[in-house]
Amino acid sequence: MTNCLDSSFVVDFLDPEAEHHGSATEWMRERSDEPLATPAICTFEVLRGAARAGDDRFDRAVGFLRTLEVLELGLQAAIVAGDLDGRLHADGSQLGARDTLVASPAREHGYTLVTRDRDFESVPGLEVAFYDGSG
Repeated sequence: MTNCLDSSFVVDFLDPEAEHHGSATEWMRERSDEPLATPAICTFEVLRGAARAGDDRFDRAVGFLRTLEVLELGLQAAIVAGDLDGRLHADGSQLGARDTLVASPAREHGYTLVTRDRDFESVPGLEVAFYDGSG
């Protein structure tokens, strides 16, 4: 099974001072042999925060992200995400554009999305795993 990491997980895993660092580290330790992926938008979010934080965080983030399968946002992925957004809107369970771009590739590939964000629970056909112990 491939796990698709949301940016919340990556940030918590890489930042020893993050509130959920211990949970993210434990989750990773228990699944160290499973394949990992992340949507392209998450790589940007992680790198943006790391670059703004300074010190060696940017280089560490780049190093970690290079170990993941990055789910690119090309035309086909945008079509799938747009379709998902339309379906969610029609069902009355809207998801923000950013979250749709995270959920869509995980759902399309059949990957489990690893996150703390409870908004993803409303996405039909998306397997979600909460690493912070409250899901």
